[in-house]
Amino acid sequence: MCIKAQCSIIPPHILEELAKRGNTSCKKTLNDAQRILLKRNTVLNNLLIQEEKAGKGERYIYDSLNLYKQRVELIRKENDDEVDDVIANEVYDMSGYVKDYFKNTFNLNSIDDNGMDVISNIRYGKNYNNAFWDGDEMTYGEGDGIQFKDFTKAIDVVAHELMHAVTQFLANLEYKSQPGALNEHFSDVFGTVVKQKYLKQDVTCADWLIGDLIVTDKFPGKAIRSMKAPGTSNDFDNQPDHMDNLYTGTDDNEGVHINSGIPNKAFYLSALEIGIDDSALIWFETLKVLWRTANFNDLLDNLLKVSKKLSDDKKVNIKSVEVITKSFSEVGLAQIV
Repeated sequence: MCIKAQCSIIPPHILEELAKRGNTSCKKTLNDAQRILLKRNTVLNNLLIQEEKAGKGERYIYDSLNLYKQRVELIRKENDDEVDDVIANEVYDMSGYVKDYFKNTFNLNSIDDNGMDVISNIRYGKNYNNAFWDGDEMTYGEGDGIQFKDFTKAIDVVAHELMHAVTQFLANLEYKSQPGALNEHFSDVFGTVVKQKYLKQDVTCADWLIGDLIVTDKFPGKAIRSMKAPGTSNDFDNQPDHMDNLYTGTDDNEGVHINSGIPNKAFYLSALEIGIDDSALIWFETLKVLWRTANFNDLLDNLLKVSKKLSDDKKVNIKSVEVITKSFSEVGLAQIV
């Protein structure tokens, strides 16, 4: 459950640091966080009592018309022809690409595995510096053009946020401390997997950056996060890449965006050895058996169980268990026997 932050691509500490440097748009974006948080908390706390309705997984694109509201004006819906709105068409196509990836790869029926419609809101607010999943739908700001570009321009942002929805319905990892870091981790994992597929990249030539396409030349860095080298993507990147440097403070909901760098690095190391497809399958099947309060040790324990079963069934590289064990050892995590 989110306590002090909603599931957004830009961590609050980055917005805070940019606000301190005089960026008023980042300050305003932070001011909207609490309202979004309240909505998402309500959704998460009522998941079990919500009536389950099978849907068709249809896409709906709304224009917020620069208001701080969702579903203001419907622009395009499933099976509609292209419209005279480039951004609406791009979000329609990219959200479809993400949904199709999960369907074709894991047989997932939309983002909740029950045909949930994929609703996206574009042009939210004025110079709004973020994109977020609020428990029900996706929302994208246009950016201020100073530090950030339009958040609809990056496939990894779209995939990252929609993966928060998938995680919500498969494991509902609470958004705090290590479970929250795992929540962010899974979004980064499938954000980068989808990005590499979309751009037809190989693991060895991919940049492994998150959010590099939404930052401007004036942003003090090259991206929001790096899975290859956590802690190096921008001036405010304080992600550790080893448990020795685990963040134990209270900021960022006890480090959900910060400590995700540790399992992120382990995924990167694993994918280099066994490939992006085998790694994605192992991580996805592992997510399905995790629970609300699962921590880093729980992740590793279940990754090894899942990879053992999948390798025995000849669905992934026979060296998967060995590779994952080694990758997590390099970031300071070992299986508890």
